[in-house]
Amino acid sequence: MTHRFFVEAGQLVGETTNFTEQQTHQIRHVLRLRAGDQVRVFDGSTLLDYLVELKEPGRGEVIGHCQQAQEPRTKLVAYPALLQRDKFELVLQKLTEVGVAAIAPVITARGLVREPPDERRQVRWHAILREAAEQSGRGVVPALRPTQTISQAIAGAEGTRVMAYEQEQRGQLKDALAPRPETVSLFVGPEGGFTQEEVEVAQETGARLITLGPRILRAETASPLLAALVLYELDDMS
Repeated sequence: MTHRFFVEAGQLVGETTNFTEQQTHQIRHVLRLRAGDQVRVFDGSTLLDYLVELKEPGRGEVIGHCQQAQEPRTKLVAYPALLQRDKFELVLQKLTEVGVAAIAPVITARGLVREPPDERRQVRWHAILREAAEQSGRGVVPALRPTQTISQAIAGAEGTRVMAYEQEQRGQLKDALAPRPETVSLFVGPEGGFTQEEVEVAQETGARLITLGPRILRAETASPLLAALVLYELDDMS
C-alpha cells in the first residue's frame, strides 16, 4: 500500500513536495521509508493524487498522478451530538471514511458533554479528519464547523433534514429522501437520545423523523451508519 499525506498548498512548489516536521517524523521513524520510496499526496482541491518519490524524508519530487476515490454526489452534512472524548473521535473518523462533506458538533440536553471544545481539542479533531481522509483514499478533508446548540443547528441546516429518533416507529429513510435531494443534513442524538422538546423544534423546521430499526444503537454507531444508509438509498456509495 502506498502511504498518503495531506499537504497544504504551500508544501507543493513546482514539482517539489516539502513535508512538515510531523510528516517527516512519520516518514522516517514510523513508516521507515527511504529515498527512492514512493508516497501519494493530495491537497484537498485537486481531483488527483500526486505520486511523489522521496529524495529525503522531508522532501520529494512529483513523478506522476493517481486517481482518487470519487466523492459522493450527495452533500452530506452530519450534526452528531457531542460525546465523551474517545467516542466522539471515533464518530469523526468513521463519518470521514463514509464520505460526509462537513461535520458540525451539536450540544444537546441529554449529552454528557455540554461545553464546546477548546482550541487543543479542535486541533486534535482536525488531525483525526485529515488522517481519516488520508487512510480512506479521499481527496477531500471534511469541513469541521463550529459547535452549536441543537436549536441553532436545526435552524441553520441545509437541504433535507433527517433526524434519527429512537421513539419513531414508522418514518422510513427512503421516504424522507424523496424526491432525491442534493444536500442532506443528518441529526443523531447523544447516549440518552433527543428530548421531546428537541424533536418538536426539529419538526417545526421540516425535519423528517426516521427509525434506524428496532435495536437501540450506540450513539457512536448511529451517526456513521445513518450517513452510509443515506448514500446507499441514493445509490451514491460508489
